[in-house]
Amino acid sequence: MRDPAEAPTSGIMLMLGGKIESFEEGVSVMSMTLAEKHMNPNGVVHGGVITTLMDEATGHAIVTIRGLEAMAETPHATVDMSVSFLSGARVGDELVCEARTLRIGRAVAFAEAEVRRRGSDDLVAKGAFTYAILAKRRG
Repeated sequence: MRDPAEAPTSGIMLMLGGKIESFEEGVSVMSMTLAEKHMNPNGVVHGGVITTLMDEATGHAIVTIRGLEAMAETPHATVDMSVSFLSGARVGDELVCEARTLRIGRAVAFAEAEVRRRGSDDLVAKGAFTYAILAKRRG
């Protein structure tokens, strides 16, 4: 997988408007521009939107090491996540999520992600994600 356009994207990410910007071994960068549909009743981005972006980006970071063939045979799935929200974001902000693979074992993988507003060093959110590497798919 060399081209971000080759990477599989989930339906929820397509619905939210997230896109893959780049990836290299162990790293994935995704972004999204926030719209009214992403806001909570208080006028700031809903935490679930940021968490979904981070979950997708960390999953892609792991795929850059495991490969699409391994994913097809023994997919990985999120089993635990911890996200800290450090500042809010509003309509029109472009969020950039950088995700890094920390470790991949036989049955579990670990990754982390940071979300910032484009052009800012201030963190919007930071998270740690754990994935189970599932048993081989049957027939």
